[in-house]
Amino acid sequence: MSHSKTALVTGGTRGIGYGIAEELASAGYDLVLGYRQNLERAQDAKTNLENTYQTHVFLVGGGAEEEATVDAYFSCIDDNFGGKLNALVHNAGSFWGGLPPSRPDTNGSWFQGWEAYDYYQGMYPKCFIRLVEKAVTRMEDERGYIVAVSSPGCNNSGGPHLNHVMPGISKASMEYLVRHYAKQLAPRRITCNVIIPEFVKTEAWDPMIEKLGATRVEDFFVKSYGMKRWSDPREVGGVVAFLCSERAAFVTGACLPVDGGFHLGK
Repeated sequence: MSHSKTALVTGGTRGIGYGIAEELASAGYDLVLGYRQNLERAQDAKTNLENTYQTHVFLVGGGAEEEATVDAYFSCIDDNFGGKLNALVHNAGSFWGGLPPSRPDTNGSWFQGWEAYDYYQGMYPKCFIRLVEKAVTRMEDERGYIVAVSSPGCNNSGGPHLNHVMPGISKASMEYLVRHYAKQLAPRRITCNVIIPEFVKTEAWDPMIEKLGATRVEDFFVKSYGMKRWSDPREVGGVVAFLCSERAAFVTGACLPVDGGFHLGK
């Protein structure tokens, strides 16, 4: 069937992003999905979504921190959906160098340098500004939804994570921008919200599990907080799909933990 709604999901072909894509597709969205470089994985995601939900899926490769990639997202929307967009979800993200630092430097600092700083600024606040500024010119009043994906410790609902200071300050800036755009776009009745997931069972945890072992990760992290279990990416996706629906039309500027109680502490 032909869907009448279009969503752009950055980092939408695996992990949390794919869970979001599944839930949006099941809610009747056609999709433009961003991915960094794994074309084979992206094509598998496209095939699965189109076969399962009879939706249209287009893929755009490249790092979300690059302006050219953002331009390519919207060229795809213009070429394939007549320049119309209903939902924007900025989910893309990765650690500079692959993993966050495990210890501070000899001076006790967790700061990784200006190259890392610039990378994260590009990935989160700069990319979000580029996305939103382009998206809102393609959204109709009362039919636009914007969602950012952040991390624990980036606002005052929880303490900072020292080894995440570099992405953390960039995501904190993005969370400010969510509130800014929520206020700016409220007269048009376009919503803008942010979710904060935690303990979502995706391959992003694989390096830590490989390093520490599955039992230690579960005992030290997952089972020490709240509901004491992993979340599934589609649980996060379901929240995003709600925020990208008319049922959430009066919800804007909200910061919503999706973490089974992690933000409440031990």
